[in-house]
Amino acid sequence: MSILEKAIGILQEMPENKLEAVYMYIRFVDSQSDSNEGIPTPNKNIDSIMGIAHEYQNTSEERQRGCQGLMSFAGTLPEDFDYKKELEEARDEKYGRFI
Repeated sequence: MSILEKAIGILQEMPENKLEAVYMYIRFVDSQSDSNEGIPTPNKNIDSIMGIAHEYQNTSEERQRGCQGLMSFAGTLPEDFDYKKELEEARDEKYGRFI
């Protein structure tokens, strides 16, 4: 069995959230392989990879918190709120002097 077949077998069993980190690692290795061939710096590469994976994970968590923050505003407008009227007033206030 080739290394590629072994890797595919492992990836097929891996949960989706772990696949994101593996994908980022593969992209990093692919981008580094052509420019740094023959230069062994495993610790530096591992630290960089972990930083990329951690940054990607934080971005996902930040997006989720941001979405939850926006959802907390749902239903906070008065029932008689007229967005067309509010938009027109805002446009008049901002651009009315140019007419």
